[in-house]
Formats: sequence, structure tokens, C-alpha cells
Amino acid sequence: MSSTLFRATSSRAVQTRSLLLASAVAVPAARARVPPHFLNSTRAYSTEPVKSSGSSTALWWGVGLLGASAGYYFYSSSTPAKPVVALKKEEKKPLDYNEVYKAIADILDEDSDYDDGSYGPILIRLAWHASGTYDKTDGTGGSNGATMRFDPEGAHGANAGLAHARDVLEKIKKRFPDISYSDLWTLAGVVAVQEAGGPTVPWRAGRVDKLSSTDCPPDGRLPDAAQGQGM
Repeated sequence: MSSTLFRATSSRAVQTRSLLLASAVAVPAARARVPPHFLNSTRAYSTEPVKSSGSSTALWWGVGLLGASAGYYFYSSSTPAKPVVALKKEEKKPLDYNEVYKAIADILDEDSDYDDGSYGPILIRLAWHASGTYDKTDGTGGSNGATMRFDPEGAHGANAGLAHARDVLEKIKKRFPDISYSDLWTLAGVVAVQEAGGPTVPWRAGRVDKLSSTDCPPDGRLPDAAQGQGM
């Protein structure tokens, strides 16, 4: 009986192992036979992976910009900066009246055909007529202002012919624009006297030109040689 029981038990064990093996084989087969349309539907609802081509391009651009920035920083740091040179404002030279004196002296005899061959006499006359109109009672007239440049003073009878003297000195004025006409005319008279062998005439600069004819003195202030010494 015991042997019969052992054979029955062994037979059941064999059947159990056979059933387990059959189940193990059947599961892969069942999985292999999943309908294709079910798999397709599952993929349709899944999230597709993001394409990385655009991200890669942006990444390379970023790397390139960083490299360029680093190169510029290295170049600018290693290259010594050029010193900034401050432009110096050119200082204006003061007027040298000795140079003006020489320039006037050089033109005194430049026209041998004029009068007696010298501008000396007419320059002395110009300086005298520009100065002789001064009136000490009201401080008008005189050399300070050079108002003979304007009418009516320039056309006064006593000043006839002096336009030529003023024109001769105009070239000196252009060469030395900082000198006033008032200083130029009086200095020309000094040059004419001294270069002709006359005495040393004290002179100083600082006269200021007037700007219009409203400062012209009235006619008649200059002595009239035709009236004799009593005038």
C-alpha cells in the first residue's frame, strides 16, 4: 500500500511539473500574439521624444559667443592701453609792438614815386589829426577811438588826403590784427619821426577803437593853417 501511495504521489508531482512548464511556455506565446492594432494604439498615445537638432544649434552658438568673449578679454587684457594725449590749447602770443614798429619802418620808403619818396610826412599828419581833435572839457575826440575811419570825420576838409595814409597802414593792420587802429596810427607817427632822425617820442599802447560814427568829433577842432598863428 505504501508503494501504491508513493506512485500516486509521484504521478501527481510529475503532472504538477508538467502543468507549470506548460504555463511558462504559454505566457510568452500569449504575449507574442498580442494584436498589432493594440500596440499601434498604445504608441499613438505615448509622448514622442523632443528633437534635439535646434537645441544643439543654440548650444554651439552659445559656446562660440563665450569663446569670442574670452578671446577679446584676453586680447584687451594683454594689449597695453595707449596713453591718452591731452591736446594743449595753443596759447595766444602777446602782441609784440617792436615787431609792429619794424613793419611800419619797412614800408616808409617802399614807394619812391609817392610825394618826396617817403610815407613819413603823411603818417605824421595822420597821427596829428587823429589826436588834435581832443577836447579836454568833455573828453571827446582825440586819438583814442580812431573815429576818422567814419564819416563825417573822414570827410572833414582838414583831413583831405589822409585816406591814402590809412590805406597804407591797412596792410600792417592785417598782419597784426590785434593792434587797434588808434594805436597803429599814433605809433606810425612815432616811427616816421624817429626814422627821419627826429627825437625819441614817448609812446604807450592801450587805445581802444570806437565802433560807430556817433563818436566822431565835430568839424573845426583842428587848427587851420590858413588863419595864421593867432588861431
